[in-house]
Amino acid sequence: MADIRIIVDGIARREGNGWFAVPNTVLLTDGKHRVLVDPGNHPKLLELLEVRSIWPEEIGTVFLTHSHIDHSLNIKLFPDADIIDGQFIHRGMKMTPHDGIIPGTAIEVIPTPGHTHDHASLIVGTPEGKAAICGDLFWWESSQEQRTDHNSLIFLEDPFAVDIELLMSSRRTMLEIADRFIPGHGQPFIKR
Repeated sequence: MADIRIIVDGIARREGNGWFAVPNTVLLTDGKHRVLVDPGNHPKLLELLEVRSIWPEEIGTVFLTHSHIDHSLNIKLFPDADIIDGQFIHRGMKMTPHDGIIPGTAIEVIPTPGHTHDHASLIVGTPEGKAAICGDLFWWESSQEQRTDHNSLIFLEDPFAVDIELLMSSRRTMLEIADRFIPGHGQPFIKR
């Protein structure tokens, strides 16, 4: 069983012609292993970790749900960590395929394409059931009502999706697997 802590609260809002976006950054602790999910782009991430007495060198793995820069910019703050995505473990200039498990943990990597082609989510066992750290599989603008009934989740609009049908299929799959969800932007929710 892993411990789950949200380090940065994710938000997304339109600003003029663009967006202001910071993802939920999540710390998973599974035994002695610390996995930081979507280190994001928050300029004070290291300070937010340090107030919790967590130091960069204690992060052995950084997991990226997808390659959008708002989710990945801060990987440079963890030069000694393995970087894991939906397919590979990146160590320095070497990349090797993984077997769908974060090494040294029981955390599962599940491909969830649709928002991007490379999108992946994590399944984490907790005492309350299975939790999904799911990046932008689900996300809301800060001004949106966060509806979490089944149909609202399946048909949630995503203006950045590369394949909406694939995205809806990935959403259905994850809703069958997990009980609790931490989206890319917005509040955690429980499946109804």
